[in-house]
Amino acid sequence: MTRKHRILYALVIVLVLACNAYAAQKVDPKARNIYQLFTKANPKLDSGTAKKYVDIVIAAGKKYKQDPYVIAAIIVHESTVNAKAVSKGGDYGLMQVRWRVHEKAIKAEYPKVRKASDFFDARTNIFFGTRILSECAAKSKDLRGALLRYSGGGTKVTAKVMNTVKELQAMDSKPKKRSFLDRLFNRNKS
Repeated sequence: MTRKHRILYALVIVLVLACNAYAAQKVDPKARNIYQLFTKANPKLDSGTAKKYVDIVIAAGKKYKQDPYVIAAIIVHESTVNAKAVSKGGDYGLMQVRWRVHEKAIKAEYPKVRKASDFFDARTNIFFGTRILSECAAKSKDLRGALLRYSGGGTKVTAKVMNTVKELQAMDSKPKKRSFLDRLFNRNKS
């Protein structure tokens, strides 16, 4: 066996091991779908930041018993996944929480937040926004009512969020295409 053949053989082994390790990782379908939503909505968002936001959305959803798809759709339609977004009305961050209305509660829950610009922190903003969503849901009969409360009666944003949630849910039920690696290593199994 020549040196080139040994190197090629070693590369194939490394590739097979890497592919097996990659295939062994179980990716939460909701996390994958939210990641795709975020990176599509904000193409300037780097993959590390997008993943961080997804992890925060999943954690906030668990803590406040809210659907992560709803949280993600709010983020997309309220801030276009821009942590530094500020509206004309004084809404801040990813979830566009109104600082003037919630300042006292935010400061009580997050003592390190002293001014509105501190509220750009993604974790703080998403968790507090999800808490507000949870409170809105408790006062409403359905998702539409909760979103209307959250958005201060914004029917357009409510409709957009609901449509995005439906699209994300539809992604869950679609059969997944086999990846290149699946096709490469499982050729004879299909």
